[in-house]
Amino acid sequence: MTVQRAIETLGIPTLVITVEPEESRQARPPRALSPTFREQREPGFGVGRTFGRPHDPDLHKAILRDALLILADKGEPGRIETRAY
Repeated sequence: MTVQRAIETLGIPTLVITVEPEESRQARPPRALSPTFREQREPGFGVGRTFGRPHDPDLHKAILRDALLILADKGEPGRIETRAY
């Protein structure tokens, strides 16, 4: 998060996509997105699977779209937004 804060001080907004929102909350990122599934699916989101299942371009695009929307909306610093897909 140190690099993220340094980039933010230059006026460039940043965003973290996290699968561990509680750990990320402790680091206090300027902005974060935590994707989850609406229903239990395997494999779920996890370390190495931040964008979910491989070979699922619709899911990947949805997460990226939401991340860019959060990034465009400055919002409150330190907010971790959880979205279900």
